[in-house]
Amino acid sequence: MKILYITEIYPDVKYGLGVWGGGEKQFYEISRLVAKRGYEVAVLTCRFPGQSSEEFVDGVRVLRLGLSRDPKTGGARKNIFAFSSYVLKTANRAANLTPDLIHCNTYFPVYSGKIAAQLLNVPFVATFHDIYSLNNWIESQGSLVWGSLGHVATIIAARLPHDKIIAPSPQCKQKLVLLGIRSENIAVIPNGVDLMLFNSIHAEKVPSQILYVGRLVHLKRVDRLIHAFADVLHTVPDARLKIVGQGPEDENLRRLVSRLKLRARVTFTGVTPTYDAVARYFKESTVFVLPSAAEGESIAAKEAMAASLPVVAMKVRGSGVLSLVRDGENGFLVEPSQPAMLAERIIELLEDEKERKAMGSAGRKFVEGYDWRVVADRTIQIYRQVMR
Repeated sequence: MKILYITEIYPDVKYGLGVWGGGEKQFYEISRLVAKRGYEVAVLTCRFPGQSSEEFVDGVRVLRLGLSRDPKTGGARKNIFAFSSYVLKTANRAANLTPDLIHCNTYFPVYSGKIAAQLLNVPFVATFHDIYSLNNWIESQGSLVWGSLGHVATIIAARLPHDKIIAPSPQCKQKLVLLGIRSENIAVIPNGVDLMLFNSIHAEKVPSQILYVGRLVHLKRVDRLIHAFADVLHTVPDARLKIVGQGPEDENLRRLVSRLKLRARVTFTGVTPTYDAVARYFKESTVFVLPSAAEGESIAAKEAMAASLPVVAMKVRGSGVLSLVRDGENGFLVEPSQPAMLAERIIELLEDEKERKAMGSAGRKFVEGYDWRVVADRTIQIYRQVMR
């Protein structure tokens, strides 16, 4: 079987390009493992500056053309022509590759994939990592116009005829059902974690280091964490905050750190060149914090658990994090309306080693059933179903 994956961003770990979020990570892991299972796998993705137009990586044929994202931040280019050009060029190239099945990543690749699948009369699978509300879209784009367009584009993409939709959490599935998609047409396949990688990494602990890993976009609300960290320092003066990732909010967050006079205690790493480096950040840290206002599920939270870290996340209705973090067991869930509680929970974990280790052990045990190999095998089962 020839399988074609279409995703705007496909991580190029050799050069540290395109490593921005969980959706990209998922397609990167699944495509390589599916290739190892003996399938002929190709990935059609954007071409960022410095990347070759075609190469083989871990048995996967990676084809790059067009650019729908900002090369520096990974954010969508606010240009209707760029979007249309990307969709049509990608659809044309996909059709020329004559795959037996097309699997698309959200959101724009779904349009290209549907056109190509229709032309070739082949099965069409799409993964939706989350469905943002209109308010989420407007907040994420900082614009009523572009937020509304993003919302509409998402709804249309989700409602296109699919042979199967994959969602990473029950919460995401419910959002898709509310859009009118039949429940039986949606498969819930949680994201995975590379347990072997985390088992192989050894790093010296940095005392009282708080970690954030993820895209620097408004909905991730890293500003919320920075404000909480300022309060943490009053009680734990040797605490440190490491922010791993890049995105449109990078400059705003750096300015906030300067304004709060936290530059000596906060480190921005930018995009990390390899997943090994990210795993090392997890292993050296003490607490992982996910301050997001919206999450489809969160690979980063699972990676924190793989490193035996307690997770502090926000208790947001519809967030996939609610399926991962058991409040008081493997971490804490904090109400967004109680900002002081975020700092209090972080301080509690930094000061109480016994509680911290107990939660870290519980998280590690919880996540051991989420290996990427299991995720790949479940995805292959979906392919076999739709092929029949």
